[in-house]
Amino acid sequence: MGMDIDDELRRLFADDRLDLPVRPGATDAVVTGAGRRRRRRQAVTAASGVLTAVALLIGGITLGGLNTSSAPPGQQVLPTLTTTTVQATKVAAPPTSTVVISQMTGSSMSGSVSTVPELRPAGFSKIRLGMSVAEAEATGELVALEVKSRDCKAYNFKAYTAENSMAVGISPTDGVVAIFPPPGARTPEGIGHGSPEADVRNAYPAGTTDAHGYWIVDLGDGKAYSFGFGRDKAVTEIGLYSDKQMCFG
Repeated sequence: MGMDIDDELRRLFADDRLDLPVRPGATDAVVTGAGRRRRRRQAVTAASGVLTAVALLIGGITLGGLNTSSAPPGQQVLPTLTTTTVQATKVAAPPTSTVVISQMTGSSMSGSVSTVPELRPAGFSKIRLGMSVAEAEATGELVALEVKSRDCKAYNFKAYTAENSMAVGISPTDGVVAIFPPPGARTPEGIGHGSPEADVRNAYPAGTTDAHGYWIVDLGDGKAYSFGFGRDKAVTEIGLYSDKQMCFG
């Protein structure tokens, strides 16, 4: 009982019954296993290093893209993401255009649309110089005036009757010999009521002035234009007549 504990432990460890037999090749197996574990640890350590480097690189790129400010740390303003909404816009059809026929007479120009026909060398509207009384009346454009003259029968235009004055003179023998169109009518050269005298002379430089102050333009074939002017030197009367007319002096 007085045996020391250390002596007892020595006795027990010295007992051959506690010995464990070592298998053949056990030493080599232990060494091989230790080397395999060592290689695994090295591979894991290398992979971890690569992943860490990639993560740092991505983080650096992200931070570099988001933070381009040159302000000191702590004072940099982080960019905000803005969402732009694109709304479809309905394209309106182009507006329809209205064609305005501008009539230019030298230095003057009128932009108003005129529905009055032109006074051409052949005549006005459906009325032509030389038409007989029957032909002129058959157009339906004339209304007879009570003017007693054996040399000339007087008419007005139904659509443009403004006063009891002759617009068309018809000779019983020579037919239509004189036409005085309503205001708004113009010649193919753009001359009409209100045109300045200077524009008339520019449009018809070969014209001449008669004894009554009218500008007479010879159209050939016994036809002529006549332009009368007012005190303001603008056209107040336009006429187309035949040299056979006896309706006026």
